[in-house]
Formats: sequence, structure tokens, C-alpha cells
Amino acid sequence: MRHTALLIASLVLFAGLAQAQQVLLEVDTGGNRILTLNPTTGAVINAAFILDANNAATYDFQTPRAAIQVGSEIWVSDQSPSINAIYRFDLGGSYLSKIGGAAGGLNNVRGMRLIDGTVYVVNAGTSNGAPGIGIARYDTAGNSLGFFTTVATAGTTTLGSSPWDIASYNGKLMVSDGTSRGLQLYNTDGTYSGAFTPAAINNIPAQIFVRSNGNVLMAANGSTPTGSFGLYELNPAGGIVSKWTGTPGLGVRGVYELANGQYLISEAGGASAVRGLGTINPLGVQDNSNFTLIQGNINGGWISLAAIPEPSAALLLLAGLGVTGVRTAKRRSSQTKAG
Repeated sequence: MRHTALLIASLVLFAGLAQAQQVLLEVDTGGNRILTLNPTTGAVINAAFILDANNAATYDFQTPRAAIQVGSEIWVSDQSPSINAIYRFDLGGSYLSKIGGAAGGLNNVRGMRLIDGTVYVVNAGTSNGAPGIGIARYDTAGNSLGFFTTVATAGTTTLGSSPWDIASYNGKLMVSDGTSRGLQLYNTDGTYSGAFTPAAINNIPAQIFVRSNGNVLMAANGSTPTGSFGLYELNPAGGIVSKWTGTPGLGVRGVYELANGQYLISEAGGASAVRGLGTINPLGVQDNSNFTLIQGNINGGWISLAAIPEPSAALLLLAGLGVTGVRTAKRRSSQTKAG
């Protein structure tokens, strides 16, 4: 009985510890896969964490954009007009279900973010019964919590017509917007609060990352005007602190600040051995030479932090406990015979 209790207690303890392995989820849009990365260095841990099943009955990645952890699940958005869905997986990468799909209320799905228990999803179309350009909201069980439009008017300028990502910023919702070529703020009820960036950045902003000092890292994707794509760091007033433009790829889609202080970016531009996933030194020069390649041939998507189990460690622990159990059983058997 004592051994059984010890075994159960050890398994329960390990179950908690196994969830604590922090990784970054990196979407390879061109490769239709999700990688896991080291959150300190950006090095690839598992290049095949979630691979495309190419199966209409389960999931078939076409244009995956963002992967985020939602409780004990991983949600992956797929922007493709033929998909229009969010796929749900367990923390081991096994498929569970999907939100959306044909006539499922989503269209042109882009970035996602879990904020205060609500999943905010960028939706930029009206097909499949989708509500239009703006933000769809879901609880962590996948139930719809409504929608708000990002389209707003500032003076004579219409903005918010091409949202790409959403993040929490000082109690408001920050949305990257391709219409105004900048970042816009909304109240939590969905009403427009004003521009974060006072002027256009001259490219299409993609993923945004809020630093602990209030600065914002903004990935800029696209190719016009020439050389304006790359990574921008903005201060709390929306002004440009630093920028690294003309990166080796044709733009930057994903960004994350690593624990070592480097800025991790994932580039667009298709398969290439010299562009893809890499780092920028924030203390280095502000040009395209300030890029250290980690992994080429990745057509970048969004990057986010997650905590997933360590299966190999779990197997080792179970094996060790099994050996202990056998030894204990043998010891008891020999004691019984001796008595």
C-alpha cells in the first residue's frame, strides 16, 4: 500500500512538473507545421511538433498564421479562404477539434491572443457567415462571446479595415492595422480609443509584442515601399525608438523578445536557406546586417509562449517507478517466503 501511495504521489507530482517546460510555438506558414523553440535562445527544439495531417476530416493546414496556448490546448488559426478555421490540439500536439470551417462564422483568420480568459481572434472577411472585419471573441471552451468591428474613422481617415494582430496594452486592446500602416487602440468593449502610432509606419504591421518597459515590437511585412519592411521598436508614445529594415526576407511576420534579450523574428518570403528564423541584437547596428540566422527555409508566422509536457522525461520516470515497483514486490515476496 505504501508503495502504491508513493507511486500515485510521484505521478501526480510529475504531472505538474511536466507541464512546466516552457517553449515558443513558431508557425511555419510555408511548411504547414508548428515548431517548438527554446525561449532563451530561439534554437529549434522540435521541428515537427505539429505537422499537417492533410486530412479534410480532421485538419488540413493551408495558411496557418498563429498558434497559442489556451489552457490545456494549442489553438492554430488558418487564414486560407478554403479553411477559415481555428484548429484545436492537446498539449502533446494531437488533434482535438476545430472552430469555424464551412459556414462556421470565421473568414480570413489571422492573429489570436488569450487576454484575461478570453481568446481574441482577428477576422477580416464576411464569407462562411463571418461577421466582417474586426475581432471575434471566444471563451476557452470555444464558445462564441461576440464580435466587434475594428473599422473606425479618425477625422476623414478610415482605419482598422485590415487588422492583423491583437495584444493587451495598458488596459486596452492594441490592433496592428494594414489600412493605417500602424497600431490602433480599442477599449475592452470594442469601441475605438485612438491611434497608438501618430503616423504611418509605411508598411503592413503584423505581429506585435509588448515589452516590460512599455515599448512595443512591431513586425512589418510586405515589400513596398522598398526597404521599409522589417522590425520596429516603438516607445509608449508610439514613436520609433529603433528600426531594423530591409531584413533578408521580404518582411517580418512574427516577433518575440527572448530571455537572453535578443529579438527573435520570423521572416516572410518563401523558402530560402539564408532567411527564415533569426535574431536581431537590440544593441547592435540598425540595418539589415544585424540579423543572425537560426533556421532557414521557414516562411514565418506568429511566435508565442507555451508550456507543454516533456514526454521523454515522463517515460523515464514511469520506467524508473516500474523498476522500483518490481524490486519492492520481489523484496516483499522474499520476506514472505523467509517468514
